[in-house]
Amino acid sequence: MPGRPPTWLLALAVPVIALIAVVVTRAVEGPSSSTVTRTGANAVVIQNFAFHPQKLTVAKGSTLKIRNADSTVHTFSAKNGSFDTGELDSGKTATVALQQSGTFSFYCKIHNFMTGAVVVK
Repeated sequence: MPGRPPTWLLALAVPVIALIAVVVTRAVEGPSSSTVTRTGANAVVIQNFAFHPQKLTVAKGSTLKIRNADSTVHTFSAKNGSFDTGELDSGKTATVALQQSGTFSFYCKIHNFMTGAVVVK
């Protein structure tokens, strides 16, 4: 008759099984409407430390509405300095006028791993 499994093995198995259960549940259910914010035309939503959409195309002369749906402060800033919302508190919005054609990389000055691009035609 085999012996009892070592305690360390049980200690590792429990969180691994829990993680698998969460992943499988999320895959079956799909994204929750409470955690996914939809964006409209010419809009960017900051949520979960990311820009949504991360890349978009707009017409020259468009105004882009930026909304911070995160619980922390973010910015929406062009890497070349052509636009910058300044610090946006949670729940706040700002607009950015896009008057020049081109591709503009943007990022959050506070969390510089947050990046994206807007193509203005």
